[in-house]
Amino acid sequence: MDVATILGLYAQGLFPMDEPGAPDLPWWAADPRTVFGLDAPARAGVRRRVRRSLAAREGWELRVDGAFDEVVTACARPRGPHDGVWLTPRMHELYRALHAAGHAHTFEVWLDDGLAAGLVGVTIGRAAMLESMFHRVPHAGNVLVSLTLDALAASGYELCDIQTATDHTLFLGAVQIPREEYERRLCAALG
Repeated sequence: MDVATILGLYAQGLFPMDEPGAPDLPWWAADPRTVFGLDAPARAGVRRRVRRSLAAREGWELRVDGAFDEVVTACARPRGPHDGVWLTPRMHELYRALHAAGHAHTFEVWLDDGLAAGLVGVTIGRAAMLESMFHRVPHAGNVLVSLTLDALAASGYELCDIQTATDHTLFLGAVQIPREEYERRLCAALG
């Protein structure tokens, strides 16, 4: 699949999630869709919820694309003994192709020159689709979310899509919106 086709699917509001053994890469559309607000009040709410994580250690440092392959590889690991893997080797190749074209990035929190947490995302226009995340250090995942949202807002992004909700992302301040509203916001961010 070429980069233009992949970006076209993202622009339609679809996202990939591989199924081992599937002949082609499956693309999905969640309804409702889960997003983080990038406006100042929404980001302040996230910071309030993670203030203990932000204060847990000094020296959190956000980097972009500092360890792209390492982050994608870490995101591909199962989180528990019964968890499946959707970020397969062909997904890694998809992200590498998008990265080479300037559309896939990793956001990373470093602590004492060590990679503490990372996430991979796809950007198109003023839309950021955050795909997967991992952390190695307690609190680093919360810090990463907060710092990434601030960085996206400072760079002019208008939409931060995380596809589907978890209890934790909802606690952090993510909201679920109907697919129609998501498509309207996506169209505006791409316009």
